Amino acid sequence: MQVVADRDEVRALLTRHPGRHLLAIGDLDDAFWPHTRFVHGWGQTLLLYTGLQTPVLLAVADPSTSSMGSLVTAFLAELPDRFYGHLSEEAAESLRPHFTLDVHGILAYMSVKPAHTAREDVVAIGTADLAEIQALQQAANPDGGFFEPEMLRAGPYLGVRRDGELVAMGGTHTWSATERVAVLGNIATHPAHRRQGLAAAVTSALCARFSGAVDVVGLTVDVANTPAIRCYAGLGFTEDVRVIGARCARI
Repeated sequence: MQVVADRDEVRALLTRHPGRHLLAIGDLDDAFWPHTRFVHGWGQTLLLYTGLQTPVLLAVADPSTSSMGSLVTAFLAELPDRFYGHLSEEAAESLRPHFTLDVHGILAYMSVKPAHTAREDVVAIGTADLAEIQALQQAANPDGGFFEPEMLRAGPYLGVRRDGELVAMGGTHTWSATERVAVLGNIATHPAHRRQGLAAAVTSALCARFSGAVDVVGLTVDVANTPAIRCYAGLGFTEDVRVIGARCARI
């Protein structure tokens, strides 16, 4: 196991299978790079990102006979006591003897080339709307999503209002003009306003924002959320890989 501190070397490792690593590739940007720790071994690469209140571990295995489980095991002592993880199955199995895993779903990584249109009723939202954003996230994801106020700094956040109330939203987990990737996140619609095409409108508008600035837009979605997957597929997104999404706490 070795820490890889050279950005070009990290980029070469991640771009072997870019659809599996769009979040990590975006974190090569100057805005995120100081908060990253990339580790490579056993033919796999993982990222520990510490730029949020809750650290994030991306242990997404490349398709090979190499062992992400062995890499995670070797890195156990370096992990924080609590973190949020995107984990391959073998990464999760290596963590379970040492961490409790509060699994909130199996997540599909999906991606598309950004070429979409924006509706006039999709508007910019930001820190001034934080209370409404948090209320909408709670209403849409009562079992717990993964939104932190710091995420509003990563890139554009857009929403739809009805009678002044924020009823749909979406934003950006990470994006980089240098790396030419963007990863969307926190796409949510209030339960009382679903099945009106609002998630599709927000997602399409976000893609339109990145058209010309990036080559690929990615997102993650729970595979059990069939309507959302159908929505994203209708916008041209295709699946790259599936991971376990979990909050992890050291035993």
